[in-house]
Amino acid sequence: MNKYRAGLIGCGGIATAHADGYRHVENAEIELIAGSDIHPEGEKAQRLAREHGIRLYTDHREMLEREQLDLVSVCTWPRGHCEATIAAAENGAKGILCEKPMAVSLDEADRMIEACEQAGAALAIGHAHRFSPQAVQARAWVQAGEIGEVAMIWGHCTLDLMNNGTHVIDLISYLNGDSPPRWVMGQIDRSSRIEGRRNHPDMPAEDMAIGRVGYENGVVGFIELGERASQSFSFRIIGSDGIIEVNSPDGPPLKMLSSYRSDGWHVPQLEETYSNICGELEELVSAVEGRAAHRSEAKIARVALETIMGIFESSARRRVLDFPIDTGDFVLERMVKEGLV
Repeated sequence: MNKYRAGLIGCGGIATAHADGYRHVENAEIELIAGSDIHPEGEKAQRLAREHGIRLYTDHREMLEREQLDLVSVCTWPRGHCEATIAAAENGAKGILCEKPMAVSLDEADRMIEACEQAGAALAIGHAHRFSPQAVQARAWVQAGEIGEVAMIWGHCTLDLMNNGTHVIDLISYLNGDSPPRWVMGQIDRSSRIEGRRNHPDMPAEDMAIGRVGYENGVVGFIELGERASQSFSFRIIGSDGIIEVNSPDGPPLKMLSSYRSDGWHVPQLEETYSNICGELEELVSAVEGRAAHRSEAKIARVALETIMGIFESSARRRVLDFPIDTGDFVLERMVKEGLV
C-alpha cells in the first residue's frame, strides 16, 4: 500500500469525523500530520490535536507550504471552501475532499474545478450519503429494474438547501443514476429572516424550500425541506412496479415493495461499513492512484449546487428554469439584498 501525508483545513466538528476516517482507511497507509483553524486555541481544535497527535496552524497556507501534504480535507465553513481548495491544489495536494456544500456560488465551484484540473489533483465533495449501504443497495435495485420504470424520487429533510438540502438533491441524483437534470422549479420561504444556522453561521438561510427537478431520463425529483420538517433524511423511489423507501422514519434503513416479489415488503441485510466518510477517503485514494473515479467527484457534485441555485433562482423569477442555470452568484444572498425574501 502507498503511504500518504494528510491534513485538515478547519478543525471543527466535522473535522473529527475526517480524522477518524483517515485512521480507518484500509487501502493506504495514511498519517494525519497537521490541521489548521482560525481558532487553534479552541476546545475542538485542541482536542483534535491531542487525540490524533497533529500539529496545529492558524494559517492553512503556512501549513500547506511546510507540511507538503498529499491528502487534504477542507472542513471550513462553506465560504472558505473555494480558497482553501485552490490553496491545497496549488501546494501539491494529490487528493482533496471538500465538505459540502461545494461552494457558495457556481463561479466558485468552477474555479475549484479548474485549479484542481490544472494541478492534477483529484477533487471530491463530501456528499457522504452516496457511501451509505442503503443508498448503494437502493441504486442497485433501481438499475436492476426491481421496481420497474422509475417515475419519481422524493427526498425530505430538516434545515435548509445549503446545509442538508445539498445531501438530498445529490442523493436523488445518485439514486437516479446521475442522469443530468433538464429543468427545475422551486419556491422558498424565509419569514423568520434567518441570518445564520449552526455550522453555517455566516450565511442567510431559508425556513422552507420545495423543488421539483426533471431529469434527462424522464424521472422527476421532488425535494421538501425546512425547519418544520417532521421527518429526517428520508427518500421514496416510486416505480411502475414498486416502491423503495430509504431511511423511512418508521422502519428499517431500506425496504422495497415490488410486484416481482410475493413476500410483501423486502428488507435486505445490508453490508456493514465503518463510516461513510471513511468510504469517501478510500475512494479518494483510489482516484489519486488512478484506479477508480470518485462517485462524488467535483463535476458530479457541482450538479447539486447548480440545482440549489436553480431552486433559488426559480423562486426569485417565479418560473421554471432550464439547465444550465445562468447565474454565478450566491442567489439566496442576492434575493435577501433585493428584498425578495
